[in-house]
Amino acid sequence: MDDLNNAAAELSRWAADLEQKAQRYQELHTNMAAVSVTATSADGRISVTVDANGSTTAITLTAAVRGMDPTVVATELMACTHRAKARLRDQVTGLVHDTVGTDDAGEAIVDQYRDRFPDLVPPASAPVPPPARLAAPATPWQAEPGVPATRKPDRDRVVAPAEPSDEDMFYQRKSWLQ
Repeated sequence: MDDLNNAAAELSRWAADLEQKAQRYQELHTNMAAVSVTATSADGRISVTVDANGSTTAITLTAAVRGMDPTVVATELMACTHRAKARLRDQVTGLVHDTVGTDDAGEAIVDQYRDRFPDLVPPASAPVPPPARLAAPATPWQAEPGVPATRKPDRDRVVAPAEPSDEDMFYQRKSWLQ
């Protein structure tokens, strides 16, 4: 009879432990849903926010980004995203250890975040070649070849199409309905 009483008591303790563990994991789930991490570039021009899943939820660009090279902006955006995800991994690891401890399920969550958001190894300092520029096809609307193109419009320069060919003149005088 003592064996039955001991088994019943052990089963009750086991059920109580499972209930406490379920409550801790529910608390962990609630806390993780509220996690959000933001990483900002060193100059403060770019910031990226990620949620608990590592999805980007916000990108902030200051007005100072306007004149920057797009490649530099893209590189800094990616760097901020990777830093935010690495900080997310560290924050979730601390949250898991504080809430549920180091049991197998908690360690599985930590391992999943470690696998999804690894530390980035900086690339070797090999020079990155500039992107190749494709030659645009010649059109009658192109500017003179000696004038460099800028982003700022040159309102004083008049660009006109090349003189129309005889074929253009022929079709300009006739309707397509004929």
